Amino acid sequence: MSALVIKHWRAESQPAEDDRSYIRIAGRQGGLIAWILARMGIDPVTTIKVGFERVEFSSASMAGIESRMIPLQNVCSTYYGYHKPWKAALSIALAWLMVVLPPLASRLSPGQLMAAAAVGLVVAIGYYFLNRTLTLGFVEHSGFVCGIRFKRSVIERIDVNQEQARSVCELMQRLIEAKEKRTLLATR
Repeated sequence: MSALVIKHWRAESQPAEDDRSYIRIAGRQGGLIAWILARMGIDPVTTIKVGFERVEFSSASMAGIESRMIPLQNVCSTYYGYHKPWKAALSIALAWLMVVLPPLASRLSPGQLMAAAAVGLVVAIGYYFLNRTLTLGFVEHSGFVCGIRFKRSVIERIDVNQEQARSVCELMQRLIEAKEKRTLLATR
């Protein structure tokens, strides 16, 4: 699955009043066209929602929706990851400096050559900042893995760091442990 652009990110220790969820994270496909379609109400979105009793993982597309509802006690672990594409950004910068600029060197003045080099570096830096990805998910006792990869949203102006992802995992673990305690008390 390609990385989705973060559309909504909420993780609180108190449930939201509208849907009683503690965690609600949604992402959409990236790009201007996907954003325009979302503004028109055609909104293919992938969502993780964690409530008091269950986890809901849903993925909507133009073709329909697929939803998975898992009782909290059936989730054995949560995970997160953060990927920084520094190798790809460095490759872009080096390719620009070593492949694109040398043929232009004889035709450009030193000032123009420096400006062209700066453009390549800006592109590489932009690539790095726009393509950092955050992975967030959970594993069921059955071994089924549900996860979403996100990248920053320029249009919605939402960026999430690894500390926020860690806090979501910790909150979800606390909810799972609280559910297990409730289950144990109910069986006594």
